[in-house]
Amino acid sequence: MPGFAYVALAVVGAVAVLNLVLTLALARRLREMRTGHSHDGEPVPEVLPAPGLDVSGFPYADLAAGRRTVVMLTPTCPPCQTLLDALTADAERYRHDALVVMIGTPQETAPMLPRLTGFDTMTLAEQLAEKELRVKGFPAVLLIVDGVVVDASHQLPVLA
Repeated sequence: MPGFAYVALAVVGAVAVLNLVLTLALARRLREMRTGHSHDGEPVPEVLPAPGLDVSGFPYADLAAGRRTVVMLTPTCPPCQTLLDALTADAERYRHDALVVMIGTPQETAPMLPRLTGFDTMTLAEQLAEKELRVKGFPAVLLIVDGVVVDASHQLPVLA
């Protein structure tokens, strides 16, 4: 019986050490995410533009004057579909200043169009979204005032 106790103690000790190692690895990863750097010191790429980005020269829509909410969606992304549901469910509140940018080819984004009746819409290639608006992750919602990004999020803004 004493041999069994030693084995049990060794197993419990091994599990405790494994738990400690995993907890420390998780803490390190969270710290990296908070600082914006990976474990090798490289910056973690941003998927949304930083506030202050000037997009007044955007060649595909007039964003230079006034307030616009640019909602960027892809047809194959489940979170994009959830955001599209929220956008269309409260269309009257968002329609007045929203520009819905469908990311992909016209053929890929065609199924989204019937749901966006009454919204300003456009189709844009993902490479152009990254180049012109600095967006690399979708869905993306940019609040633009007089050609400058003042907020970027993955959620629709709360309207009063």
